[in-house]
Amino acid sequence: MQFLNPAAFYLLGVIPIVVALHFLKLRRHTHLVPSIMLWLSTDEDRRANIPFQRLRNLLLPILQVLFLLLVIFSAARPALRRPGFMPGRAILIVDNSASMLSTETGETRLHLAKRAARKHISEVSAGGGMMLMVTSATESGAYIREAFTTDTAKLRSAIENIPKIDMPRELRPVFDAADRYVESAQDKVFLISDSFESLPETSLSIHKIGVGDDAENVGIVSFSVEIVGDRYEVLVSVQNFTDTVREVDVELAVENAAFDSKTVSIPSKATKPVLFSDDVSGLVGQVLRVRLQIEDDFTLDNSAAAVLAGVSQLRILLVSDNGKSLLPSLLAAYGEHVDLHQVTPTDYLGTGDSDIAVFDGSTPAGREALARSADAALGTHLIFVNPGDNLPFIGEAAGDVKEVTAPVRVIETAETHPLMTNVFLQGVRVLNSTSRTLPLSGRSLVETEGGVLIWVAQASGRQFLVFEFDAFNPEVSNFATTIPDAPLFVYQSLARFEAGTATLLPLEFTEGRTRHVFRTGEHVNITSIAEGATLHVEKPDKKTVNVTGSLFTETDQVGVYTLYVDERPLERFTVNLLDAGTSALPHPATTTEADTPASIENGLQPMMQEVWRFPALFACIVLLLEWWFYHREGVFVRRGLGGATA
Repeated sequence: MQFLNPAAFYLLGVIPIVVALHFLKLRRHTHLVPSIMLWLSTDEDRRANIPFQRLRNLLLPILQVLFLLLVIFSAARPALRRPGFMPGRAILIVDNSASMLSTETGETRLHLAKRAARKHISEVSAGGGMMLMVTSATESGAYIREAFTTDTAKLRSAIENIPKIDMPRELRPVFDAADRYVESAQDKVFLISDSFESLPETSLSIHKIGVGDDAENVGIVSFSVEIVGDRYEVLVSVQNFTDTVREVDVELAVENAAFDSKTVSIPSKATKPVLFSDDVSGLVGQVLRVRLQIEDDFTLDNSAAAVLAGVSQLRILLVSDNGKSLLPSLLAAYGEHVDLHQVTPTDYLGTGDSDIAVFDGSTPAGREALARSADAALGTHLIFVNPGDNLPFIGEAAGDVKEVTAPVRVIETAETHPLMTNVFLQGVRVLNSTSRTLPLSGRSLVETEGGVLIWVAQASGRQFLVFEFDAFNPEVSNFATTIPDAPLFVYQSLARFEAGTATLLPLEFTEGRTRHVFRTGEHVNITSIAEGATLHVEKPDKKTVNVTGSLFTETDQVGVYTLYVDERPLERFTVNLLDAGTSALPHPATTTEADTPASIENGLQPMMQEVWRFPALFACIVLLLEWWFYHREGVFVRRGLGGATA
């Protein structure tokens, strides 16, 4: 037997104090009587008729000392070593991702996983201890729910407190974390999950414990909301993951109030788009939610929501005195919401509240303005045309600029970059340009035999687009007259920059996504907030999370979030599942735990089992006996005293 809390034995010093108090207790009573002769004989007779008189005087302190011994023994946490089922240490990983909320068996897969984990603790725990981890966490380092311990009570409590997370499963981080704690080949890693497909490559020996069964599910897999003209358009894709045709009522709600509905028939394993469109009047800023009126085993993907954001004005500042440039007309034609303000380089006094500032360095005055562009307001995205060696924001490249005076031709483009989508610039000719060594943050988009011609960069929360030639002067290059590729490239660049002016942005921008709509697990970049402001976000469960820096990571719940700046609500955004892989609800082919016996190596390994509950129970029994005896003795003495007096 071992004691997990031996310091409790210091409490044994209390026992002599209790014994001393018992013997020091005064029991004499004063009575005024005419004679004690009859009292003495009566007392002797009474004592002679009471068996075990001396023992009776000692029984109370014996019971009290026994009670203290049992309490101290229990507080020392005695533990017995018994055979375990494996050597080494154990790491138990419980899948708590979104698919574990499926209820095809009448209870969630997560509930089944917790039950399997509790069983595993009692049957597979190792003498070296067990660690409990989860696959989904809301913050770095939170994969560990309980560090290595032999305390089964702590492990059971940690299992009960495993949170449900609405995020898709991502095993690579938790496997990497577990790998750091495996010390020998005898250590074992157990994964309790509803799917073992696409497990990441790892050196760990993973023993699988499956939960879950066939599930019936119809869910939303894609969702977009936008304003087109004077109408809103809500496009939702609903996928049928069952083996039968399903009739589904799709409801559109505005701030949880039913607004419109449609009924669609979806074949087995098929996806059907549903479009809602109508007058946008009065709906800007409201939460539009699509709900599937259907009963299935997985409710998390039965709804999706988005805030209907209005088309805000895009403020563009053009600093140029180049009369031959086609750039002003290209910028003005981007959209009706463009507010284009053009100034000459001599009149340039700063970017002010512009969202995008364009600096044309094709003239001497323009190059001087470029040199003064370093005072551009934080948050303003910048476009430089023919900047030469005047790039104040990209200092590390300023000394590596060379003139390319010979005509060059485009030979390579970054076809995979979002700005180059459907843009074909092969063969564009340039009479003269410059070439430079790109900074670390730079990304080449278009190259010639003379060097990089067009490139992008990002630094300090703003984006840069650089043309290393007079791109919009037909006398220098045929770039601007390459239709439709040049206008398409400019408009895609403006769209990317415009998306970058929003307060809430994803870390990775992708074309075609709805503003203020994120997926569970996606990090939100908060921009354009005044320095020193206090930020916090209210989650769908009304929990408040303080935001340090400009990154919000706790998008672990489906629903509507509210961003507060200095206790003032600024913007709302929504988080949806929208993951077809999760909605498919994969499950293991079998739910047996056949891997557990196979993990037995080198015989059985002792493990610790705490037994403090048994002495604690005996202590309660002794306390009741002491209470009963104390009160019974008092009654007896009172009765005896009354008889002697009579």
